[in-house]
Amino acid sequence: MASLNPPFQGALFPYTVLDLSEGGHNICGRLLGDMGANVIRIEPPKGSQTRLRGPFALDSDGSPKSLYWAAYNSNKKGISLALDTEAGRQVFLKLVDQSDAILESFQPKYLDSLNIGYETLIDRNPQLVHTTMTPFGPTGPYAGFVSTDLISSAMGGMPFISGDEDRPPVRISFPQAELVAGSQAFGATVAALRHSRNYKIGQHVDVSEQISVMWTLMNATPFPKLHGTDVTRTGAFRKRGPIDARHVFKCADGYVSMNAQAKTLKGLLAWISEEIEVEKEILEFDMDEWELKPDSDPHGKDATEFKRVEKTIESFLSKKTKHKIFGKALEAKLLLAPCNTVEDIRKSPQLEARSFWLDIYHPEFSRNITHLGPYMKMSETPLKIFFPSPSIGGDNEEIFKDIGLSLAQIEKLEKEEVI
Repeated sequence: MASLNPPFQGALFPYTVLDLSEGGHNICGRLLGDMGANVIRIEPPKGSQTRLRGPFALDSDGSPKSLYWAAYNSNKKGISLALDTEAGRQVFLKLVDQSDAILESFQPKYLDSLNIGYETLIDRNPQLVHTTMTPFGPTGPYAGFVSTDLISSAMGGMPFISGDEDRPPVRISFPQAELVAGSQAFGATVAALRHSRNYKIGQHVDVSEQISVMWTLMNATPFPKLHGTDVTRTGAFRKRGPIDARHVFKCADGYVSMNAQAKTLKGLLAWISEEIEVEKEILEFDMDEWELKPDSDPHGKDATEFKRVEKTIESFLSKKTKHKIFGKALEAKLLLAPCNTVEDIRKSPQLEARSFWLDIYHPEFSRNITHLGPYMKMSETPLKIFFPSPSIGGDNEEIFKDIGLSLAQIEKLEKEEVI
């Protein structure tokens, strides 16, 4: 497919992607752009709804502008187009003719109602990849339902395992459902683009927020099938047979998370023994056999001895810093890591060594804004963050020129409502 001036020859050169998505779904186009795809963000003439999402920072005129928009729309060019007008639809179809994929997060059938739905687009461009991100997919009993992050997360099962068992379930603080769906749409779109290039056949990539959240539950989803019991919310603990094993421990400057497997327990007790005297009975506890069977006595000898081991670990870690604990865990290959705060992540030595944080100049703010950098290192086609999020219609002249239309022609078409 012809490409509309790709920015650099990255891994996804020379794909062109039209991005109509909103909210956290914008991350899909951002990730594609980081890999070199020419992503064109299409928004209404009055601007995208995502521009109304916080947090905000003051621009050069003292007006609040969305950092959410800035974060997830960098590496995209931007045009304004009224898809609910005949002129806008005709210009959009001209763009589709020269593109490889479109991304959108409208309610199912919305584009069909404008006569630019999947069937129309794939008929016009048989190699087109059409990626949709919706709360519950395009078909089924919930397809037309409107959702929020809380609803999509709950329907996906996340709150079922989040929080303490004697309290109501809790949500992840920063909205994740749209971002998770957008990230999974990114991977699926890349695969579909490769298929399209190899076999000259486009396809519909259907991503549901609900299903995307399910995939983030890790071992909780297959656990009942493998072990005959659900993983339920137990706060800082995880059920191991009849007892709750602590997985989150307080330390001197925060918290650490530990997977209480035999090798990790042995390694921790070995470290503790190097610094303090440990009771003989605790050192002799059989770590390889500590996981109790479901019918074991929660107050029996094994359970009691394990709790003594746990108390020893808890007391020791409470006096150590996250940095010290994590360093020892890496050295001894223990399943233990810090519960990082945002500030911890910002100061991460690993991210600093990878030159992860990048400052990009945003004309709207008249200053640099720090962005998340490349999410992976590629030697031959490195990822790049090369320009900031677009202003409303900022690239109209360039993009419309690429499809043989001037701004004057576009204005005339909008008045006449005909091509």
